[in-house]
This record gives sequence, structure tokens and C-alpha cells, in this order.
Amino acid sequence: MDSTSIPNDWDYETAISSVEEIINNIESGNLPLENVFQEFEVAVQEINQCEQFLNQGMEKMELLIETLEEEF
Repeated sequence: MDSTSIPNDWDYETAISSVEEIINNIESGNLPLENVFQEFEVAVQEINQCEQFLNQGMEKMELLIETLEEEF
């Protein structure tokens, strides 16, 4: 995935809340099976965006740490 796949208005905390809500909906047992599949797909997309966001943040931190180490 590239950096353009995360929308500008995307928010990590909102995505996590959305995934938690989806999990609760699925676990409730009140959704038709077709909706379970749709909700699961949305949750997976949100989780992938979260993972990409975290990976990008880690890469930035590692770069900053390397820069600091080079200065000392």
C-alpha cells in the first residue's frame, strides 16, 4: 500500500472505534450473514489502514532516531 491509500480526513482513533463497533455488531448475532461479511470487509480495510498508519509512524521515528544518532 502507498501513502495515498489513507484519506486525508482519516483518523486512527475513529478507525479503532469503528472496528470495535463492527466487532460488537458481529458478536451480537443480530446481523444477517450477508451483513456480517460486509461488516467484516469494512473492519479489515480499517485495520489495514491502521497498520499502514502505524508503520509510517514507526518509519518516521526510526529516521529521526538515526538523524539524532548521526548528530552525536
